Amino acid sequence: MKFRLLFSIGCLLVSGGFFYASFASAGVVSSTDAVPFVPVTNEFASAMVMIPGTHQVLYSFKPDHARVAASLTKLVGALTLVKLNPAWERVVALSRADEVGGGRLRVSVGTRIKLIDLLYSSITASANNAAMALARTSKVGTRSFLLKMNQVAKDLGANHSHFLDASGMSVRNMTTARDMALIAEQAFRDPIIHAAASTAEYQFPIQNTKQLKIIKTTNPLLVNDAEIWVRGGKTGYLEESKYNFLVELQPMQADGTGDHNKDLIIVVMGAPTKQGSFDAAKRLADWAWNNHEFHSTLARP
Repeated sequence: MKFRLLFSIGCLLVSGGFFYASFASAGVVSSTDAVPFVPVTNEFASAMVMIPGTHQVLYSFKPDHARVAASLTKLVGALTLVKLNPAWERVVALSRADEVGGGRLRVSVGTRIKLIDLLYSSITASANNAAMALARTSKVGTRSFLLKMNQVAKDLGANHSHFLDASGMSVRNMTTARDMALIAEQAFRDPIIHAAASTAEYQFPIQNTKQLKIIKTTNPLLVNDAEIWVRGGKTGYLEESKYNFLVELQPMQADGTGDHNKDLIIVVMGAPTKQGSFDAAKRLADWAWNNHEFHSTLARP
């Protein structure tokens, strides 16, 4: 893969504002032969490509336009739970109140599951009942948990986000591409969330039956693309949001590891199809890796 040397400070506007990119003075340089990213028609409603650590924005389209968050909400819930320092081996029972529709962990009300397994179910498999159970059984209860979710987002600078439920089923859960890039950066730095968000398949026992439950990721880039190394990802869908996808990824090296010097966080919101959200993220990554030279001394968070 050929990388070009680029240098530019400020922003580049192409096609009447359809492309916008800003570059800081360190970490990425630009050249006059840079090729702008040109989205295909209706590829997404908003998007952002950001370098974690420096927060340099390589590409953005309507980054502060509020959109329905859908299951991207679950990353905020996971961050909130981690800050409460729960006993991950604690066993809790699923309640009827946890059943809010949509994608769910297919178990009966009353099923007893460890908190750590509910977290994986929420992040890896995007199970709504798992996310609701985590909020309900937290040290502070559902109402205070939601207040803390909003404070966590605000503390990260996600000033255009607001969350009214933990699962993402509420169409009043709102966020932006920029906010979700900041949230994803913080979430994937936590080792527990990172593990859940980068796991393709996870197994755990149901505590009151010892039945083995197997869940699989909703993020196909973890298993279907040999060219990239995924640090973490999260999908989200409601009819009102269309397909949302965020991912932190790196180009795969010959030794099977990711090149952390070319680490990117990509957020795609409002793609018309599920596959389209993944394809857009990959196209944005390929564009960034082919049009930007990343310094090996890039600051790490």
